Amino acid sequence: MIYQNNISHVIRKGDNLYQLSRYYHTTVPDILALNPCLTSYNLIPGTSITINPGQQFTMQSYFNPSFYFNSTEQITLINDMREVWIQHVYWTRMLLISIADRLNDQQYVTARLLENPADIANIFERYYPVETAGTVQQLLTEHLQIGASLITALRDEELAKAADLNRQWYVNADQMAEAFSSMNPYYNRDEVRMMLYKHLELTTDEVKNRLAGDYPADIESFDKVEAEVLEMADYFSQGLIIQFPQLL
Repeated sequence: MIYQNNISHVIRKGDNLYQLSRYYHTTVPDILALNPCLTSYNLIPGTSITINPGQQFTMQSYFNPSFYFNSTEQITLINDMREVWIQHVYWTRMLLISIADRLNDQQYVTARLLENPADIANIFERYYPVETAGTVQQLLTEHLQIGASLITALRDEELAKAADLNRQWYVNADQMAEAFSSMNPYYNRDEVRMMLYKHLELTTDEVKNRLAGDYPADIESFDKVEAEVLEMADYFSQGLIIQFPQLL
């Protein structure tokens, strides 16, 4: 049998040959044929084996949480990542309310919101150089600053200014997609870009509904923002889990 498109799989705690064969759409005999020294009793976590996936397997299959989320380290990462991204949208919402209603707490809410990029970057700094995490922090800070200015411009009906800020917002999203895809081969640039664009679209809907005084629609919009950001947080966690199996 001629094997093509072989890939390496790093053994994780709990792996077994039957599970791997189902996951990669292959068979146990085919896995053993590619790894003559392998048996079901010597699947040593951290070692690599060669697998020839079946036609039904795609790279997207890598993002199957039921397969990878099985260690304390992974669960800690997932929870930490979710927490900082949830704080991202919660504090953004509080700033939206503050700006929309011209509240006296705006500078304090803004200061707290701008702590969030460092919180997110600190998670990535566990796995990447300080400079790489710093790029994430810088781009997220710009994302929040542009967003705050955009909310203010929309509130004040400065439409030309709002249009320019909206353009800057999407340029920033493109830059983030490029940065994330450069640091991790499992962060697909187009997928990250689509997630970020969706985040901007949903946030814009939330802003417009709040400024219009349509509070039921505003709350509904925020529910969508919250759900989408959790999906994005899990995407980032999954990419780290796959890229750093020795740590997670």
